[in-house]
Amino acid sequence: MPTADFETFARVLDGQYALEREIGQGGMGVVYLARDLKLDRAVAIKTLPPHLSNDSSIRERFLREARTAAALSHPNIVPIYRADEIDGHVFFAMGYVDGDSVAEQVRSAHRLDPRVVLREVRDVARALDYAHAHGVIHRDVKAENILIARATGGAMVTDFGIARLAEAAPLTATGQVLGTVYSMSPEQVTGERLDGRTDLYSLGVVGYFALTGRFPFEAELASAVIVAQVTKLAPPVLTVDPAAPRALAEIIDRCLAKDPAARFQSGGELADALDRVEREVARDSVRAAAVPDAPSRISEDEAHAIWTRAAELQAKTGLESRPVPSPMARDTTADASRTSGYDVKSVREAAMEAGIPEQYVEHAMAEHGLVRSSDHEAPVTVQIIDLTQKPSLAFGTPPGLEFEAVVPGEMLESDFDMLVDTIRRSMEHAGAVNTTERSLSWASMDAGRMVHVSVQSRHGKTMVRAVENLGASIRRRRIALTLISIYSGAGVLLFIFPHHPVLAVAAGLTTFAGVFGVARTFLMRSAAKHREKLKSLMERLTGQVGESVAASAAAPHPRERPMLER
Repeated sequence: MPTADFETFARVLDGQYALEREIGQGGMGVVYLARDLKLDRAVAIKTLPPHLSNDSSIRERFLREARTAAALSHPNIVPIYRADEIDGHVFFAMGYVDGDSVAEQVRSAHRLDPRVVLREVRDVARALDYAHAHGVIHRDVKAENILIARATGGAMVTDFGIARLAEAAPLTATGQVLGTVYSMSPEQVTGERLDGRTDLYSLGVVGYFALTGRFPFEAELASAVIVAQVTKLAPPVLTVDPAAPRALAEIIDRCLAKDPAARFQSGGELADALDRVEREVARDSVRAAAVPDAPSRISEDEAHAIWTRAAELQAKTGLESRPVPSPMARDTTADASRTSGYDVKSVREAAMEAGIPEQYVEHAMAEHGLVRSSDHEAPVTVQIIDLTQKPSLAFGTPPGLEFEAVVPGEMLESDFDMLVDTIRRSMEHAGAVNTTERSLSWASMDAGRMVHVSVQSRHGKTMVRAVENLGASIRRRRIALTLISIYSGAGVLLFIFPHHPVLAVAAGLTTFAGVFGVARTFLMRSAAKHREKLKSLMERLTGQVGESVAASAAAPHPRERPMLER
């Protein structure tokens, strides 16, 4: 039933907003769902409680900060439409997000899927990066202030503009003690100068809470939590939840460093780090929930069988499609009674240390019934287009070789190392490597063979291109063989010339043509070998890209970044 405060506030806003119901309440005020009558859209209206709105300095400070935050425009920030005061009622109207907060998600599920945690923390990191670039520090990042849109799953940060207000009011007077102190950075507690890194600490707390179901520091008294924020190191994520993906756990642990210099230095840097480990986190998440009855230890023979199978799959990449794994039935009695052998985790790590990419190891383990195989689909068959120019009439060789292939789907940057290793093995040369966002470039530094390979993964596809300049590798051979042909012809001509001029010339030309023909055939064969080697490299690369795209299917695809962040 509507309260007296609801009815009073509804009369104050009559003609501008139609209040529908209360949707939230906290120490910093009450939130109502309303409809903007002029623009006919749903809005959330937050009011200040009387004990704060009656303080003129706090009231003015709130309006000033809220209006500053209203200038922020980012898809992961809840927009503020209006900050105003009417008849002593101080409020601001913001976008209405149909969904739950991270706090509500964790209360419902106890802890969130690591893939969801990564996605939500990355969204908030992008939002904070944008806000910090515009001179706005949130100061109160917590699970309650991160809303998840039901329709898109995107995270949206709210309550920009009242964080300074919270600082101005006594925590004990607002009743929001525990909701804030759990996420306070050490520098907030000690009163040091704040910058954007304080928000990243608080975001690390949110990630910790979502991943493990608990805060880094917990106590019944707010004062005990505050002291711990300054004096104690946060327990590493893996000590609280050993099943959490290591890569994500390490990123969250870094956010919780006491020294701001040891944290990520910007929201963009944090988001990029999460991008790099996304597929690894997805795979670890699938493994953790994969086969509940799978053994933690396997026999020595089975471990060797897995390594052999993984190496076999790697060798066939680009030569034939990888089949969908068919899990074998396990002997549960033998698994339960085994006391010796290899730890499954160690089997995986040993194979990867030996240079076998993870997707092949996971495929072999899936065949042995140790992990789920739903995310190991056969790679897409890709056509390699030959863009090589026509050969010259004189020498029968083209000036260069060029191949191109487009693989549907985007591979993640974490697999670029695998491609570089394949290129180096094929070219037998380290080369020069350059990587930028979602693109890889490798260039030969061997003057005798100029090869350039590029991989670009954007807009839902991955383009692989290999180019070789034959001029550098064959030009010297052309010159040498041409001179040999000329000298051979001239030598015959001079030898016979004193006695039979006509025969000498004919013999010289015939010798020249014969030697040049042999030279031309040699050059054509050399170019053909280069072509086959480059094409073979392209087949292996496109196969590995296809493997990467197929293996990353289990990971949620990152949404396009906002235009202003590109």
